[in-house]
Amino acid sequence: GQPFNAFEFNNNIRIAIPSKFHPFHVDMKWSDNSFTFTFNKELTPNDIDEIILICESLGFYGYKYNIKTDHELPDYNHQIKKSNTQGNLTLVASQYLRNNQPKEILEKYEEDQDFWTEKRANIFSDVNLTKDECLIDSFRKSQNRCFVDASVFPRNNIREYISLYDTVIIAIPLADSPNSQSFYDIFKISKIELLELVRRGRIKFVAFQNLQRYDSNFLADVLSVDPECVLFSRRLAAATLLAIREKTGLFGFAFDSSTQYNLLKECYNSKVDALKILAESLSENIAFFEYGINQRGALGISQFCGASFAAQIYKSRGRDYGIELMTSAMSLEFSLGLGAHHFPFEHTGYSEVNACKILNGIYNGVQQSQNELREMEIQTLLSNIFTINNDMNVLELDDILSKYSRRMIPQILQEYAHLTPEELSFKIYSLNKDIKAIEKRKQNLSILDLSGFAPVVAGAVMEYKGLSGAGYIALLPWIFKLLKVTTNNSKIFSNEIFSNLEALTLNTPRNTMLVHKIRQDMPK
Repeated sequence: GQPFNAFEFNNNIRIAIPSKFHPFHVDMKWSDNSFTFTFNKELTPNDIDEIILICESLGFYGYKYNIKTDHELPDYNHQIKKSNTQGNLTLVASQYLRNNQPKEILEKYEEDQDFWTEKRANIFSDVNLTKDECLIDSFRKSQNRCFVDASVFPRNNIREYISLYDTVIIAIPLADSPNSQSFYDIFKISKIELLELVRRGRIKFVAFQNLQRYDSNFLADVLSVDPECVLFSRRLAAATLLAIREKTGLFGFAFDSSTQYNLLKECYNSKVDALKILAESLSENIAFFEYGINQRGALGISQFCGASFAAQIYKSRGRDYGIELMTSAMSLEFSLGLGAHHFPFEHTGYSEVNACKILNGIYNGVQQSQNELREMEIQTLLSNIFTINNDMNVLELDDILSKYSRRMIPQILQEYAHLTPEELSFKIYSLNKDIKAIEKRKQNLSILDLSGFAPVVAGAVMEYKGLSGAGYIALLPWIFKLLKVTTNNSKIFSNEIFSNLEALTLNTPRNTMLVHKIRQDMPK
């Protein structure tokens, strides 16, 4: 039921046929079922057999193949598709882009295309393939990462995201929309600062649409610093499909026609309303699922999985939320594939939060916690709790926070999320009071003098009297002071174990101790 035009035919053929045979011209005639290929060099019999096998693997069986040679055959003259025109969302063959994309981009884009050509059958049907096998190595290193979709909507200051996560993965803004902004304007960061954060591995990107919709200069800049910092559409599509498959056991598979028929028949004939709704959802998309992903990559996934099912549920209740669910599902599903925390877009005029809660229930079987940290709260909480402001030098901020465990910061912010202004003010007041108490206790601890032995003696007496462990706790202040004098490794005190011991020594919660330390390091 999907159109198949000359552009898509030529695009698919050029993706499938290896680079060594390019450029070439191909013409297919329905009248006599013939393919006519024209190459710019002579082909051997083995080369011809390879071309025919590739065409048959694409479904073109029983055709006559005519091979011609034209040594003057010109290179491709590909015209960029304008926004909102047919073919604008199709992933263009890399061979068409050789003359209008920088080398840094083209190499990585071709690797992504070759991955899809090689793994496509396995991605749709192999139950043993995992999403991590589809991600490039640099996207698997950090376990503390978030995904922010900036392709269309504006997002928050970059300082907010890097304060919470070791790795921030960002969907690059599209450059061909009328109201498009540059990455630097959206995230309030300079080019030099961004490239340094990319070099440190703190920021990575996904480009999930047609490559021609992005700023090629921006892509070339970041790839020149870290060739592994961008995940293109086909690998993202593969990782996302496999993550959805792991979550649901159903969505993300391409079934053969017999399995499709039997699955839909069983669902329609059941007496369970939910299964009938599922069948309605699958029947609309299942026949061209593989085709849609092959043409559009990651961009096509939201049409075929949980969002379609959720839309049918609400449609059965007389409500049409199809567009809202489809658009919201895209970034949520990408975050599943990336193994990253997801921030739904939220603005006073439009919010994806409720749609993502519905989809989260489908993929995870539970609704999100009411205390889930929301994007619009981050800046206020970071400013009030850690005294982090959005004007400070972003590299200095990263230097400071890299000494600590960032994965604890979102947990701390969640304790203050969803409070009224009055509740938040009182909770911050209590926090400030606790931090002043920490500072006072620290003043009472002298640095490596005889008074440092007093608590040791006191602890030993307590141990003698039967208070188990008191001697060890009393030794801690003195041991900390000795280490600070004798070691040059400041990172040892940012270690989680030492942080816990220090919090125990000062009789204060670990989270409060971390807030105190970060505040001390922030520029005044």
